[in-house]
Amino acid sequence: MSKLSYLVQKATNETLDIIVNNYPGTKLLPNDLSLSKSLGVSRTTVRNVLDQLQSVDIIEKAGTAKKILRKPRKTDYFDLRNEPSSKEELIETFFLDLINTGKLLPGDMFSELDLAKRSGCNTITVREFLIKFSRIGLIKKNPRAQWQMVEFDEKFARELVDFRRILEMSSLSKLLEKTDDDPVWDELQQLLTDHRELLRNPERFQDLPHLDRRLHLAIQSSADNRFIRQFFDIVSFVCHYHYQWQKGDEQERNMVAVEEHIDLITKLLAKDIRGSIMSLENHLNTSRKTLMRSAHGLLE
Repeated sequence: MSKLSYLVQKATNETLDIIVNNYPGTKLLPNDLSLSKSLGVSRTTVRNVLDQLQSVDIIEKAGTAKKILRKPRKTDYFDLRNEPSSKEELIETFFLDLINTGKLLPGDMFSELDLAKRSGCNTITVREFLIKFSRIGLIKKNPRAQWQMVEFDEKFARELVDFRRILEMSSLSKLLEKTDDDPVWDELQQLLTDHRELLRNPERFQDLPHLDRRLHLAIQSSADNRFIRQFFDIVSFVCHYHYQWQKGDEQERNMVAVEEHIDLITKLLAKDIRGSIMSLENHLNTSRKTLMRSAHGLLE
């Protein structure tokens, strides 16, 4: 499943509020046009919202009717605490969304002007962001305000996975210190349910990157550290840069990842400190081997 844009996530949360405020009295959602006006978004965005709500069994679409099946839970909402509050954050969110959804691939060229128009930012903001992002070596500057996506090399990949291990192990200890009423436990419980559902429906393994992102975000967000959160986007981007992955053993890799996720989440929910550390260590080792093996020409 592709990562939903910030706009779709925000509109989804607002639609959930509409359902909550009218449940159980209202059995049907308003039509697309009414929702579009209420939310202040396009009908295309509304359709994306409805697809999301149907995927988690909150509504059922039958023709033009949208039947409400259940009352939303807290875990159905997207966490927008890190919502873009400035043009700088907006372009970063937009650019990483292009990468994570495969709309920018290795070798792709793009201009500052085009990116500015599509993101709603000015070219100065875009240029400053690209210069900052280029320092990690994944995009490069070409003449006449042109930029290009590049592949990462072995040294970059090894440095990335080593640093990821440090951050996630530190964040894990913070997560295990959370009180029982912290929302992270509800999110982990929902993640466990979603992973088990995926295991029963292997044809839906395209959903794995989305679940993987949610799990590792829950872990790293527990550190409540803005620098870790910024680094998370880079790690997520590299680890899910789907053009890097060989497709031959994709389903086998996905099955292993889901089972490792389930083991980790189960131990976290049981507050098994030693077991959680060992499970995360095992999962990070598997991820490292997968990245090294599947990225272009990299060795384990």
